[in-house]
Amino acid sequence: MKILALETTERFGSVALLKSRGRSEAQSPDILAEITLPKDRRSSQTLHPALHTLFETTQTAPSEIELVAVVAGPGSFTGLRVGVTAAKVFAYTIGAKIIALDTFETVTVATGDAVPDSQGSAISVGVDAQRGEVVAAVLRQTEAGHVEMLREPKLMTVADWWKHADLHANILFTGPALERWHGKAPPHLVLAEESYWFPKASVAGKLVAQQFSSGYFDDLWSLLPIYSRLSAAEEKRNATYLAGTPATS
Repeated sequence: MKILALETTERFGSVALLKSRGRSEAQSPDILAEITLPKDRRSSQTLHPALHTLFETTQTAPSEIELVAVVAGPGSFTGLRVGVTAAKVFAYTIGAKIIALDTFETVTVATGDAVPDSQGSAISVGVDAQRGEVVAAVLRQTEAGHVEMLREPKLMTVADWWKHADLHANILFTGPALERWHGKAPPHLVLAEESYWFPKASVAGKLVAQQFSSGYFDDLWSLLPIYSRLSAAEEKRNATYLAGTPATS
């Protein structure tokens, strides 16, 4: 089985092509190729050329793909719209199955695989939500490789994100939000290396390969991006609506 994985939760992202060794959950797929999208241009400009290169260099026909993995957020508006739409159109066109993953799980696994001492420890993943806020969650990866959610994702101030260190011993901070906020982190916090802050397409591909044997897939038509927060227009509309709503006793 060949798997196409897309990750565009931020300004840039990555794409990967993987080939599973079998249908068993225990068998991790081989990464045939992975391409990191250029950071100096938006994914709307670079995603499709990268996919073309991916198929060309691996000598793979799009019709060979059986499963599409996509990291559906939370993340940036533009990046998510581009990646999720591309994944859905591709899956629909060739009749492939699709599985969506969230940013938190993907980053946690990438960090846990790269930092052996983090196995079983709490990992706080933050996604930048602009305006001095992040969407953050606390997770941990078990020795069996499964991910457990210790604290559900929540929109909070950056200062409140740092307080996760007061709630969990030996917690490791990671996630895309560190690109903006790592310089403001209190000195006692333990931050993952920068190369582990962002989700990776290859990790997403490995995760969906594990889920394939369960028979669970996402519905192509109802799959939507998960944004870090409402757009400014939506927040303004909601505020206007609430301001005009009569108070109830």
